[in-house]
Amino acid sequence: EHASSKDLLHWVHHPPAILPAFDGSTPRGIYSGDLIEGAPIPTLIYHVPGQGTCIARSEDDDLIEWAPVPENPVITEVEDEEYRVFDPCAWYDNGVYYALIGNKNGRTGYEGDCTSLFRSDNALDWSYLGPFYKSNREWTEEIEDCACPDFFQIGDRHVLLMHGHRPYGMAHFYLGRVEDEVFFPESHGRMNWPGGQLSAPETLLDPNGRRLMFAWVREARPWEDYGWASVMSCPRELTIEDGELLIRPAEELKSLRRNHRRESNIILSGRRKELAWASGSAKEIDLVFRVETAEEVGVCVRSSPSQEEKTLVVWSAVEQTLRVELDGSTLDENVQYLPWTKADLDEEGRSFKDCQIAPLEIESGNTLRLRVFLDQSILEVFANDRLCLTNRIYPTRADSVGVAVFAHGGTAMIESIDAWDMERVNSW
Repeated sequence: EHASSKDLLHWVHHPPAILPAFDGSTPRGIYSGDLIEGAPIPTLIYHVPGQGTCIARSEDDDLIEWAPVPENPVITEVEDEEYRVFDPCAWYDNGVYYALIGNKNGRTGYEGDCTSLFRSDNALDWSYLGPFYKSNREWTEEIEDCACPDFFQIGDRHVLLMHGHRPYGMAHFYLGRVEDEVFFPESHGRMNWPGGQLSAPETLLDPNGRRLMFAWVREARPWEDYGWASVMSCPRELTIEDGELLIRPAEELKSLRRNHRRESNIILSGRRKELAWASGSAKEIDLVFRVETAEEVGVCVRSSPSQEEKTLVVWSAVEQTLRVELDGSTLDENVQYLPWTKADLDEEGRSFKDCQIAPLEIESGNTLRLRVFLDQSILEVFANDRLCLTNRIYPTRADSVGVAVFAHGGTAMIESIDAWDMERVNSW
């Protein structure tokens, strides 16, 4: 798929940039890849299963026509090597091309997630330099991997963003530094937790110097039965402040706001307060909680009048976590959320998880801000600019549009709640 946009919201679809060969030499198609950041000529690097790493270059200024180079594959798949030829990303720096190839490295001492660094002077002839970094079991499990990597710099820090296959569908990242062509991770974080659907995050640097991220939001039901599969996340801006990676919805999303409503200073104490004026299936809702004695506060979205369907977003002051409760999100029995490990399977071996939970510490006296984006079957919840929980929720009832707020085990105040309808963008 190939599309372009002037505002990150309205997209023009173009013919595919690259296609599998029609001679039968690529029966498994084309896998993931990346645009080589900073390359003098716009260049794609991608994986063709059964062949290896391939290159295609743009043939026009509008980046519509692309041509694979005749030298493909430029890095061939090999056996019995410590590096694995798989998902690539690449960048150009001071006349040199660098590429991260593969999601694992077989060198002793580099177990766990790792990728391999290659170097080239022309993007065609590549030399293997070794493992790019060493992962730490304090942060990740040995079964995890570094697929669909994306490596970039924000300020004086380097970021390695990645997708994980085992457990399937994780998105996580490292912050660190580079010395002598080796990456040294200094901290680790996640963008998806068990039960979430965010995968394969990729970023771009816009003309204003913003680092913008999109990600693949997978289905939690068999797509073959519904005729389409997956959506893209909202565009998100990544920044680093005080050594922490922050994530915010892109400013362009504000242009979709319509029909603004607002309410302030709502006192909550053990009861659910319906907000009929905020109801809807395509919404942006911005809430600011001041937690007083409450053990939990949150918002309920896509709720039917008698709550046969509903999705809860809950912050726990006791556990210092944010969770999305999925057990009532849909009446569709085909929906199943993937677990973190096999230990999460139920007695019948089903891979179902009824919530997504992320750590979110908030010091006493500070506020909790939730920016909630709803669009039919997708829910994205940004919390204090520090994380975003993404889920597919699939309400089946036409009246599952209710919104409510609540506090359990004590009191809390909502300093403000703003709600907007979201304007349609591309129509199909």
